[in-house]
Amino acid sequence: MRITNVVQGTQPWHELRATKFTASEAPIMMGASKYQSRDALLKQKATGERPEVNSFQEKIFARGHAAEDAARPLVEKLIGEELFPATAISDEYDWMLASFDGITLLEDIVFEHKLYNQNLFAHVLDGHLEPHYYWQLEQQLLVSGAEKAIFVCSDGTEKLFASCEYVSLPERREQLIAGWLQFQKDLANYEQKEEVIILEAEPIRDLPALTYKMDGLTLNSNFDVFKQATMALIEKSKLPIETDQEFADAEQLVKVFKAAEDKLKAISEQVLGEVDSIDSFTKELKFISEQIRQARLAADKQVKNRKDEIRKNILNDANAKIQQHLNTLSLEIKAPMLAPTVSVLNAMKGKKTVQSLEEAADTAIAQALVEADLLANKAKENYAILSTYAEYQFLFNDWAAICFKDTDDFSALVKTRITDHKAAEDIRLEQERQQMQIEAEAKAQAKIEAQQEIAPTNEESKQSDVISNALNKGKVALESVSLAQHIGTSEIKAVPMIQMTAKEANYLRKRDAILTALENAGVDNWSGYDNAIRNITNINVQI
Repeated sequence: MRITNVVQGTQPWHELRATKFTASEAPIMMGASKYQSRDALLKQKATGERPEVNSFQEKIFARGHAAEDAARPLVEKLIGEELFPATAISDEYDWMLASFDGITLLEDIVFEHKLYNQNLFAHVLDGHLEPHYYWQLEQQLLVSGAEKAIFVCSDGTEKLFASCEYVSLPERREQLIAGWLQFQKDLANYEQKEEVIILEAEPIRDLPALTYKMDGLTLNSNFDVFKQATMALIEKSKLPIETDQEFADAEQLVKVFKAAEDKLKAISEQVLGEVDSIDSFTKELKFISEQIRQARLAADKQVKNRKDEIRKNILNDANAKIQQHLNTLSLEIKAPMLAPTVSVLNAMKGKKTVQSLEEAADTAIAQALVEADLLANKAKENYAILSTYAEYQFLFNDWAAICFKDTDDFSALVKTRITDHKAAEDIRLEQERQQMQIEAEAKAQAKIEAQQEIAPTNEESKQSDVISNALNKGKVALESVSLAQHIGTSEIKAVPMIQMTAKEANYLRKRDAILTALENAGVDNWSGYDNAIRNITNINVQI
């Protein structure tokens, strides 16, 4: 932090505060202040107008400063270190400022004092601080970087002195920063609203006093005058409410009618006690009383409808702004945004005036936008993590269901899914490799078995080759001989003669001698002999 040289309470200090977002303004910005609305702070920052401090407030401030000065030594004794008042600007956020009732030399402890009041005193003793107080402490710790804050409620004496320690919570600090960032956006887009003028009802002339007088058995009254004035007001009440002025007038009219009803009831009871023959008068009283009652109910209904309409319009406009922001964020994070926990309707409960309704709605809008931005930022951080594993995007088709997880949890989930996928993929590839190996081995074995069934043994192959070579050259001659053995004598005569040279005849004789020698050696008993003969003769008959 950067400690400034301005003295608290001086004009330079006020001027510096006007240009920054201060710790004491943090509860207002967060919509948690008991004394000022967020809209009022926006207007103050936008226009530079500061609320005037009246004499009563000045006395309270003076008492508070005196109690603070008296309590500081008590706190120094408590922590064993000296405390120095200071005003500082954040190193990280140049627009953020905090004033300290006291801070240690090592800047590790800050001190904040509040003037004694019974309710706060009890909360401090319990160690429970309301948002109105802890948002200020959060900003003080953020600006200073201190480890803790000592929060004191006292009148400056040891007798009425209560203290508790406050340590920053990460989620609150995150909300505080996001809250100020949203406040800056709202400030940049600030448009001063039309000043809410609280209209007073136009003076409504009271109905004339209803009087009567008994003259013997005769009752004289100004009832006709009263009735005429009453009927005029009743007709006026039937007009639709369109303007704020008419709205205020209608509320006043309801009050006039209620008073007239009560007065007529009292007169009716009074007359009944005085005379016996008043049938006509009392009937008139009842008639006009009922007319007034009906007019009052109708006017009251219009007033309530108008109030409901105003409330509904404010609520719908607020929810529309929130939904528009959610839609924008949904496009950015590629997933539907969750509905905010902040409820505009709940924020508006108990508010009576239009101004208070609008301020409550505006504060709820800001809180909802801050909550949505923090959630969207978390999703964006998670998406950045996921982007580093582009080849595994298909493992995260449930992005919408997991995108808002805490960053650490999301990172662990990503790594677990990828690790599991790799392990499953390794198992699948190994199973495929083993299956391919089994199929290859099966094919090889089948081929070997097929070759063993079809191909002859080595010995048979050699014998077959010998026979084939021995008989191949004499195939033509043997074919003629074998044919002759199977053809009848009459058919032989029909076979034409073949002429050959002496050389060819000698060759055949030589081959015949070789064949005879082979047959004598038992070649016809060799395996494959029959196959060889069939190959030569192309017939299925044994020679």
